[in-house]
Amino acid sequence: MELVELVRRHDKDAYRLLYSRHARYLAGVIFRLLGADHELDDIVQESFVDAVEGIGSLQEASRLRSWLVTIAVRKVNRVLLVRQRRARLERSLAFILPQSHTPAGEWSANELVRALDQVPPKLRIPWILSRIEQLELTEVASACAISIATAKRRIGEADQRLRRWLDAL
Repeated sequence: MELVELVRRHDKDAYRLLYSRHARYLAGVIFRLLGADHELDDIVQESFVDAVEGIGSLQEASRLRSWLVTIAVRKVNRVLLVRQRRARLERSLAFILPQSHTPAGEWSANELVRALDQVPPKLRIPWILSRIEQLELTEVASACAISIATAKRRIGEADQRLRRWLDAL
């Protein structure tokens, strides 16, 4: 019985064999797509988890390797999309950073991104929509499914938290 069929039957040895036969190749593909990357091992692991869960959708067992690559490429694309969004956010933040008392005279975009990571999502999301995306308060409230007063309060609270966090640097 071939490997794909054994994996479909939830054979534990087949899982190990699938991984041992294809992990190195898949890691090489991911490495060539991302370069030296701290997320490489995670992407390999997640690709195999998705492969085992979705093995039933594989039509031709002979296409196993290319199917695994397709799964990995989707994961790589997600990582690259997150990186692009983060870079866009950092570029956007560079222009709106408030002045501080640091020797350089302002906070870096990286410092503000780290500060935003400390703000809870219920405050961070309205703040980003308002301050970075430049949405009107009514649009922020609508996007967050909250009242205008709540949106205004959350943006103000996020402003205060960010300023305190950045002033402590």
